[in-house]
Amino acid sequence: MRVVTGVKGAIAVTAVALSVVACSTDGAPVRVPDLAPRTIGATAFPYGPGVAVPAEQVPNAVADITFTPLRSQNRPAECTPSQVDVSGAQIRVGPGGPAGGTVTVMLAQVPDTFDDYVTGLRECSDFALGGTVGTRVVTNVGPVADDTVESGRTLSTDGTPYARVYELAGQHGDVRLYVQNRFSGNDLGPDERAAMRNLFDSAYTKAFGD
Repeated sequence: MRVVTGVKGAIAVTAVALSVVACSTDGAPVRVPDLAPRTIGATAFPYGPGVAVPAEQVPNAVADITFTPLRSQNRPAECTPSQVDVSGAQIRVGPGGPAGGTVTVMLAQVPDTFDDYVTGLRECSDFALGGTVGTRVVTNVGPVADDTVESGRTLSTDGTPYARVYELAGQHGDVRLYVQNRFSGNDLGPDERAAMRNLFDSAYTKAFGD
């Protein structure tokens, strides 16, 4: 069930989850979902076309989106999020609105539950970002529904904010949707927040078909 404060009802779209076969480290076949057909297209972005992130850049993009360092841990270590499966992650990035910055949509397979994700947001509301020099991430958790959550993050160095992230996330089973607006201004205006919620609504419908 999808319920996010301020999200308008989207037109229902039936999304069929395809899958491909891969191999686990012990050689046993595992099913990796093909998330490409469940990812919104370029024209759905509110401020300009969303461009697919090239495969070779996906690991770095996932690290930025999830605040999970590639080769280190956050401090405290328990505030390092679970690793997202980069092999099937689908990421599109488009331009931001009046606040500048970028708009990102990612659909990816994850190892943890939605409840675990929300708990992590709440319990790690202030941590040092691994792999950086003095960057702290402060998170404010907004409305939470059955399978969606709204949050805002502030990134700062030496107490001076330099970036903010407005995020809407939703999850069905082991597939999670992230919709982010990352910008450097003080805050998003009401029209920008509405645009992000509409984008999330469309991306959610495409990803989960309800």
